[in-house]
Amino acid sequence: MRYLWLIFSLILSSCGYGLQGSKNLLLEKEGIKTVYVESLENQTFKAGVENLVYNELVRALMSHRTVRVVSKPEHADAIISGAVTQADYSSVVQTPASNITPLGTGPATRLVTTRYQVILTCSFGLRKRTPSGEEGIWSSSFARAKQFPANNQLGALGTTSALINESEFDRALQDLSAKMMGEVHESMLGLF
Repeated sequence: MRYLWLIFSLILSSCGYGLQGSKNLLLEKEGIKTVYVESLENQTFKAGVENLVYNELVRALMSHRTVRVVSKPEHADAIISGAVTQADYSSVVQTPASNITPLGTGPATRLVTTRYQVILTCSFGLRKRTPSGEEGIWSSSFARAKQFPANNQLGALGTTSALINESEFDRALQDLSAKMMGEVHESMLGLF
């Protein structure tokens, strides 16, 4: 049985996989076992994006189990703060109206957006609680971008255009924030 475990461990490590424990000795060396995540500041015109990013950040921290997330700052060894500084989308591809399907009847001189790009930019900081107050030990900014097709590329023309584009924007923000929070987690761990 012992040999089977050894073979299994060697196979996992040779494939680039490892068994992750729930402790991070480097974090514990710094005295950080628990963190509190403050509400994020929204510096954009996109309502609610700070909640989306906050939830993804907490989810990333809890899923990696390197630190325990607590609900009160007085119970934390460190505090994470942050802000969403950009969350918007803009046109990146325009096509003559006569080339857009299914209609294809628009004037060739009129350009219509067929692809948008979403940009999500956030900044975060980690402050360690000390007996004399708080000490900033890490801060960084992160930016991610993703494109999505405009409603005319989805074959949904008409009065729902803005709603469809906004829905695609929201979906892209969800994807971007989930991926970004993995980077935030790794960057914080790289500090130690």
